[in-house]
Amino acid sequence: MIRNNISMTVKTLKAMKDNPSKDTIDFNSPIQRKSGMWDAKRKSLLIHSILQSGIYSVPTVYFRKDMIGNKQYQYSVIDGIQRITTVFDFIDNRFPLEKVPPVILDGASYEVSGRYFSDLEQDCQQEIIRFKMRIEAFEPEAGDSEEYVNNTIEEVFSRLNSAVPLTSAQLCKAKAGTSVAVLLNKLLTSKFFTESASFTKAQMKTSDDQRCLLQAMMLLDTNYVPGFELKDFSETSIMEYSESIKGNYSNKQQDILVSSTQYLADAFPEKNKLIRKISVPMLMYLADSAMDMGIRPQFFREWWNYFTEEDPMYDDYKLFCSSGSTKLPMIKGRLAVMAKSLCAYHEVDIPEEMKDMVAEVDEKLAAMKAENSLADEAAGNDEPATTDVTENVVALEAEPVNPADEEQITGETTDNVACPDEALEQPVHSVEGEEASEVTTDEDAAENDEAAAYVDESSEAAAYADEASETAAYVDEASTAQEDTEPA
Repeated sequence: MIRNNISMTVKTLKAMKDNPSKDTIDFNSPIQRKSGMWDAKRKSLLIHSILQSGIYSVPTVYFRKDMIGNKQYQYSVIDGIQRITTVFDFIDNRFPLEKVPPVILDGASYEVSGRYFSDLEQDCQQEIIRFKMRIEAFEPEAGDSEEYVNNTIEEVFSRLNSAVPLTSAQLCKAKAGTSVAVLLNKLLTSKFFTESASFTKAQMKTSDDQRCLLQAMMLLDTNYVPGFELKDFSETSIMEYSESIKGNYSNKQQDILVSSTQYLADAFPEKNKLIRKISVPMLMYLADSAMDMGIRPQFFREWWNYFTEEDPMYDDYKLFCSSGSTKLPMIKGRLAVMAKSLCAYHEVDIPEEMKDMVAEVDEKLAAMKAENSLADEAAGNDEPATTDVTENVVALEAEPVNPADEEQITGETTDNVACPDEALEQPVHSVEGEEASEVTTDEDAAENDEAAAYVDESSEAAAYADEASETAAYVDEASTAQEDTEPA
């Protein structure tokens, strides 16, 4: 088997497909995924990268090269089918470009967003047609058996697609910009995130700590950024938020975030197994409120221990920790119950900015419990039912929910369903085009003990399931040279 580095223009490759009078291109390799797997944004980024190839790198594609006649070859795509077919489809006017930055060619600026290939100026069209794809071609030698060739090709494909994948949370760091990334790294290596909070090994691998920190930032901004409106904690919202704060995260916002994190580190000098990812954003928000109310870290810790071990309100809190917990009604529910408990414990008034939310949640809880009580009476149950309460939380919220957030996660792997926040609900998604993969939690004895201790919280196991279904929409932002990889 011989490997050769060659280059072909898009025009040459297109001719091989449309008019195979000599060399041909074959997209039917059995180990390749079918074409058409990319969404519009990913396709648009590829075309923009080609138009700005002096800045962005378009990864190499891989062919198998076979002689099929006298000086006539067939090139079978091993890796890169999404990139090649995307370019062909764009030239054939099968899709317009989504919103992308203007293209700069020879000092001239061209707006290309929303345009089909035929709408582009001639300079842009020629830039695409003349673009040279980097190609590595594997050509069988005389004496190579078909079995050997196929096995080698399969191994090449496997190695190309075996790199460590990125999660959407990791991609958010790049979207937020260098200054915010430095801040995130500083806080994620602080005592609270590394010693106080309880993240599983699997959650750390998928950067769930970073996801929680970004969610806390969003929650805090509802207080300090005029006009900021929290939609939910979905992957879509986190990504949009990360993009919005690039170069736009003020010193005041940074100071508030750092102070809240340090306050929690002081409040919890040792690991607290009940500080899990579903509660971290709320605790960071309440830490800021507690400082305003003059509550010392020690007494904040005392409240948290009471809340999680003795407070009847904890049962209300758990109603907002079921599947769908990334939706706004569930976020408000958790925060309102925690705030109400904190203020009742310390005998202080609920902060003015939270009064309406607490009243709204109280009203919902009363309605939910009344409905459940009526259902019990109708069924003739002696014991109050709790199984149907959480199903009604989101239904009682008048605000519309993005249908994309309703998708259910598939192939979910959990550390232990009895321990809600320990669920590995976030499959690790590949860098542009790689097959999505999952990481199975390495459970240790402590985690098993904790799971057994909190069997009553099993309804939380599906928490954050909504996040996973959206992650794949954003893997287009990474730029590694895997199959179907597209530079951001």
